[in-house]
Amino acid sequence: MEKTNFLVSQIRGGFYFLLFVWFGVSSLASETVKVPIYGKGNYLSIDDVLVFFPEIRKHFDPIFDLVSLESPTGKLKFRIGSGFYTFDGKIEKISKKILEKDSTLYLPLELTEAILINLISYDVRYKFKSNELLLDIAKDVTPKKDINVKAIIIDPGHGGKDPGTSDAEGYFEKNVSLQVGRYLYLYLRKYYPEIRIIMTRKTDHFIELEERSRIANRILKDTRDSIFVSLHCNASLNEKANGFEIYYLSQSPSTEQAREVAILENKFVSAPKRQIAQIQSELLSSVTQRRSKRLASKIEESYGKNLSEAFPSRGVKKADFSVLRGSLMPAVLVEMGYLTNSGESKSLKDKEIQKQIARSIIKGIRSYSDAKD
Repeated sequence: MEKTNFLVSQIRGGFYFLLFVWFGVSSLASETVKVPIYGKGNYLSIDDVLVFFPEIRKHFDPIFDLVSLESPTGKLKFRIGSGFYTFDGKIEKISKKILEKDSTLYLPLELTEAILINLISYDVRYKFKSNELLLDIAKDVTPKKDINVKAIIIDPGHGGKDPGTSDAEGYFEKNVSLQVGRYLYLYLRKYYPEIRIIMTRKTDHFIELEERSRIANRILKDTRDSIFVSLHCNASLNEKANGFEIYYLSQSPSTEQAREVAILENKFVSAPKRQIAQIQSELLSSVTQRRSKRLASKIEESYGKNLSEAFPSRGVKKADFSVLRGSLMPAVLVEMGYLTNSGESKSLKDKEIQKQIARSIIKGIRSYSDAKD
């Protein structure tokens, strides 16, 4: 694997964050994206580019340092350190080599252009400037099915003084849930701008479990048709325990293990007992519970279909989660995988897997909306 030594200090700090400008082109609204170009060699980070094209799936083979990018229009492959790439088996030469630094891939401008031309089915207008790539993308660039809900509340679990569980290296659940939550927010905002998208937290800070429900219910009061998705990672004393599971609220846990998961996630409940008792005494809505179960089933189906290689399904389960208890709308809690399992911990920290999780949840929500009574 060839490592690049070009000066990261030459990265223009002002362009480190991607900038968005919305404007109209004739009758078609579009999005202009500025993507930073790094170093003297004119390279772009593959993550900076692919975040705007979720239809492209990336796979990395660490044994051969081989990267595959696949979309409905074809497959492009290249090897780190190489000056070649292939598209649908045909070899193409590029003038600069593909580089890697700190686990980030940097692509020459030629290869970035090849991705735009060969892997994107719709028209993307672009221009390379001295320090940035300008992309002009129509907002509705791919066919989509409507999501028949008016608001989606994304709840990245834990945060701040509540780190959640961690893997053997000390990487916390709160970080994984926030990163997946950000991808979920980005994709929903990009493809469903008509829907109100709320995150209970966008940074690493602590929010009471009951406050998360209150945030969701305030949105429900305005929209009357919302759903709530809480993101978490599982843990077990058994390092071999693995898989994902989707929960909906019930006062009667489906299994003893489900009850234990709820106890673990509820440990930072800090409201007075009299308030908790009052919340627990509220009657559950059969319609809301039915819809929550259906939402959980649809997300489980999509998650299992798209991520079965990384996380086997442990099914849909029910338990008494505090973060779901006060929600007056269809609500689910996604245990994305086990941080205490070394293999799943590695997957949960992988940016591409995180994006796949976000896309799978969206597909599950869309499937739920199609079947909603």
